[in-house]
Amino acid sequence: MPSKYQPQVSCWREDLHKGIYTTQLQLTNKKLRIINDDYCELSRRLTGMRCLFRLIFITIYFICLLIAISGLIIQIYAIFHFNKYKALFIFLFFLFLICNQILIQVFITTLLAPEDCPIRFNRKTGKVYIYDHFILYFGSWATFIRSPFKSKEISIKEFDWANIQGVVSSVSTPIPSGGILRSYRIECLVCKPNTTIVVDHFILSINNSLNYDEWMWLNSYMTFSDTNLNNELMIESGFEWFIKIKWPEEIDRKSKAGSVEAYLQIDAEYKEKNK
Repeated sequence: MPSKYQPQVSCWREDLHKGIYTTQLQLTNKKLRIINDDYCELSRRLTGMRCLFRLIFITIYFICLLIAISGLIIQIYAIFHFNKYKALFIFLFFLFLICNQILIQVFITTLLAPEDCPIRFNRKTGKVYIYDHFILYFGSWATFIRSPFKSKEISIKEFDWANIQGVVSSVSTPIPSGGILRSYRIECLVCKPNTTIVVDHFILSINNSLNYDEWMWLNSYMTFSDTNLNNELMIESGFEWFIKIKWPEEIDRKSKAGSVEAYLQIDAEYKEKNK
């Protein structure tokens, strides 16, 4: 049976219930960065993007990049000096050229991507704010065809919580030792008001096991069902990356607004400034 939200997201597994979740134990959220009575902020940091892992990856990518560049130079030399195998050297030249493009993209992205791509949910205004970076969608064609020097670009989106629904998608990868490695993603779908027509989507969390903790916790928080929530914050790493999270001033103020009236006042203030 397909998802009721169309067009259906890639690798869809199931639709999620939106509403208060009642459980015997308190709901926990291991992605919780900030919480108060007005808004909460959830982390979407990838495991491989932690400081130590990132340094290791950068070192490996840099070494591979040097090897690929050396190979490219060798092929250029061979094309002009060894006519007997010119066709082979031309083929290898383009192969190394593609490898260089991919490695440069991965290296610069890993170096310049922000330390996190959080989401803010304001339950007083019913607004959701996405701090998005294309590293979250790594593996799409855009990863390899976009300019690597756009790796610092951040897009900020604002949505209404009322128009957001949740689904689970899963990706399976065979491993050499046998078996399958499966990862699960909770994705938030942004629908047209009062419809099931999807106009946008974003990733809420990625896990190696099938659980709905972040989604269940979030639904209870947004409906002010606080008695069922464990509000313990996530444990931050002792090392921080030099590319920091920086919300635009307008979005930062809007996302922290304590009422709809305060939100509208901030919105009017910045509209007047931007005239």
